[in-house]
Order: sequence, then C-alpha cells, then structure tokens
Amino acid sequence: MALLIATPDRDAADLARHIRQRDPEIDLRLWPELGDPSEITFVLAWRPPDGLFRLLPNLAAVSSLGAGVDALIDDESIPAGVEIGRLAGPRLAADMAAYVVAVVVSHWKRLPGFIEDQKRQRWNPRAPGSPPTVGLLGTGQMGQRSAAAFAELGFPVHGHSRSGRGPEGVEMHSGNDGLAEIAGVSDYLVNLLPLTRRTRRILDRSLFSCMKNGSTLINVGRGEHLVEADLLEALETGRPACAVLDVFRTEPLPPNHPFWRHPRILVTPHCASITRTEEAAELALESYRRVMAGKLPLGRVDRERGY
Repeated sequence: MALLIATPDRDAADLARHIRQRDPEIDLRLWPELGDPSEITFVLAWRPPDGLFRLLPNLAAVSSLGAGVDALIDDESIPAGVEIGRLAGPRLAADMAAYVVAVVVSHWKRLPGFIEDQKRQRWNPRAPGSPPTVGLLGTGQMGQRSAAAFAELGFPVHGHSRSGRGPEGVEMHSGNDGLAEIAGVSDYLVNLLPLTRRTRRILDRSLFSCMKNGSTLINVGRGEHLVEADLLEALETGRPACAVLDVFRTEPLPPNHPFWRHPRILVTPHCASITRTEEAAELALESYRRVMAGKLPLGRVDRERGY
C-alpha cells in the first residue's frame, strides 16, 4: 500500500522529506518513479499527468494538494469508486482570511494614499468612514474563517451559499435573487466559491450591474469564475470601481494581458493562500491513514456537487 505524490509542475522533494520524517516506514513514491503501480493505493496530486490514474488498478483515493479539486473532478481517468479529497487545513484558511482582510482594510484605511503622501512629504490626516460591508460568495471553510476575521473587526458581513446556510452572525443569501441582493449591499464583494458547473462564469455582467457604485471585487476563487471582458466593461461604469484579482484563467498571467496595465485592477500571482509544506505533510499522512483504515479521506468531495 503505497502513497504516490504526483505534482509534475512543482518540486515535491521537501514535502516527501517531511512525510518520511513523520512516518519513516511509509512506502512513499514520487512521480515519475511509480515502482509497481499495483501497489499504489493513494495519490496526492496537483495538476497530475494525463492518464496517470488509469495506470493504478488498486487506487482507493486521490487527494488534492490544496483546496482546489475541480481538475480532479473533471479527470475522467479517475474511476467512479475512487474517493476524492483535498488538503485544506486551518493554516490555509487563516492565510486566505489574512489576505482578504489585508486588501479590504488597506483600501478602507486609504493606505495607498498615505504612501503617495509620504513620497511628496505631504501631511494630510484623514480617517475612513464607518466599517464597510463585506459580501462573501461561498461560506465553506475559507469563507467561515474570513467571516470570523471581519466580524472581529466589527464589519457587517453578508454571505451567499447554495443552501443559504452560513456562520452565525452572517446575513445569508442564496439563489440568483440572493446574488443580486448581496452584490447590492456589499462595498467589497469577495469570491471564495469552489469551481463547479453552477459557479463557472458567475462573476459576469449581470452580477456587476447589481454591485454598488464605487465597490470593489476581490476574486480569490478560480480564474474561470470571472468573465474577463465583462469586468473590463464594468470597470468603466464604476460597478465595480476596482478589482483585486489573485486567480486567472491562464497562469502565469500572459505579459500582454490587459489586467497587467489596468489602473483599477490589482494583480497578485495566485498567492492569497498557499499550502504550507509542514501542514500538508501532516494532513496527507492523516488522510492516507484514514483511507488505509477503510475511512473517507480528509476533505472528501461530493463529485455531483463539485465540492
């Protein structure tokens, strides 16, 4: 019963070292060194090579090395009976909350303006208004941690989920009508949704038209959530007035992409929340042991719902 790490576009040697330190007896393999494929029962993957899972006749579970699972759900080479999970621990959620709070508070407190004032040796005291309203599209693990962080600061928080359920103290919305409602009340609209058939292209012209004049869009979900042309058009109307984008359809973002030079778009390179090696090693081992004991992997995903 072997665990395979398959991350062709990233060096997994450090992760493998941390896993072996925690369990020296584990049969751990690194792509492309499979050994006997029939011995591999668990795969820890990130953008795995095409057709990999067809080579593993005794595969029991696949886990994403992070929160995103859309690529695994869409991978038709994973047999129907194989469970899919993900590694999204508390540190990952905390880092996401820190990023979103930093963006909102920096903008609300007008820190970029003070930076410009310093350059010009200009003393210009000014205070922000009342705490802005934050809307969270998605109230799963990431959304709940972000909601708690904003609530601690006294920000009004609204949420949108498929079920309409969310954390205590968050005013919830659901359905298409709920999307329009949350867009209409949010000074900062944050997308934290998983990528599914329902959520693909959800950040579009119709949603932007419901946003408050002068509001800000923050996308830390997936690039495929956003209709890029619709955003560029919407920015001209002030709904939203600006956007902070951490995820993109093509990554790295191509040099000639208009987002790079747009005066009302801040680009960050998919770094809002990055899986940390030590936490990933702990979670990977726990998930592997659960599967070997006949249990479900950590962060088990419902393939029909997509999350």
